[in-house]
Amino acid sequence: MMISVIICSQHNDMDNHLAKNISETIGAEYEIIHIDNSKGQYNIFQAYNIGVQRAKGKYLCFMHEDVFFHSHGWGQVLIEILSKSTIGILGIAGSHLLLNQLDWRFYDYSCKLIYVMQGNSSVEPHPLYYLEHRGDFEKFPLEKGTEEVAVVDGVWMAMRKDLFNQIRFDDNNFHDFHLYDSDICMQVNHLGLDVMVTDRIVLEHFSEGSFSERFNNSLQVFLKKWSSELPIVRGLEVDESKVVKALESAKKNFDSRLNSDMKKAEIRKLLHMKRDGLPCREFTKEECIVMDRSAYLARKGFIKDKTKTGKQVRQMIVDYKELPFATHTFKLMWKYVWYRVLHK
Repeated sequence: MMISVIICSQHNDMDNHLAKNISETIGAEYEIIHIDNSKGQYNIFQAYNIGVQRAKGKYLCFMHEDVFFHSHGWGQVLIEILSKSTIGILGIAGSHLLLNQLDWRFYDYSCKLIYVMQGNSSVEPHPLYYLEHRGDFEKFPLEKGTEEVAVVDGVWMAMRKDLFNQIRFDDNNFHDFHLYDSDICMQVNHLGLDVMVTDRIVLEHFSEGSFSERFNNSLQVFLKKWSSELPIVRGLEVDESKVVKALESAKKNFDSRLNSDMKKAEIRKLLHMKRDGLPCREFTKEECIVMDRSAYLARKGFIKDKTKTGKQVRQMIVDYKELPFATHTFKLMWKYVWYRVLHK
């Protein structure tokens, strides 16, 4: 039984490192369907519909291209779980709760399951993403199980191809790169099939994504489209207090994240202009603080990451020390001693 791995890519060709990683870990017959979107001719809904049309496999796996699999045999896990006719979609991160306000990714963690190692792929000297571990590599998989949720994240999700006789990525209502995962999950929920999250597939994701007004616009389309079926709860008993808590958390986090991502977008623009020798203004004090915190958090995560060697970590600390805005060198050195010397 073949798995069709569908990737919408910013590049002309398939990334060789990712292709090799998939080949070495999937443990099942597969094909890779690389959708070349280097010219931005498709939105994600259109690209994935093209992938579905091209797919020859019984099972379809939709995934980002900035990922790395740490699990071996994850293809067999996918087939095992999706062979159950009651299950419509499988993911590795999701939420039991999907409300008719804001986005589930901003709810508090009490109603979410996140089995993703969040990493950083920035080639810039001061990365604007931080390494957020939702656990440690050596502790995964946690329980070797699956759990029902209402929605999964599109970083990695899988479905049977025959479902696409009844569902499709909605490129009529959506015209961007957001909420494709939530919308397809709602279609699966509408069919009366289960949406599931598993901790048996360990994936490292090398970016956080970006939230902007474009994301907010897509969110409003999603909420309007599914207003008659929201809110929904799956796999968890939720009382009114939990809903209130989730909304309060989402309101705070959403506004904060939009503001933060707008700042980061401006910083990246300046970084690229400086790299290319173009005339541009200097960084503000606030922008230096943002970069400093981001660079510090990234390196703090690397210190705790046991897959990184001591030499690699020490070099990262040296690199940080040389940044013009660095203020946490001593804290990093102490964390190195604490995690790498005293508690190795």
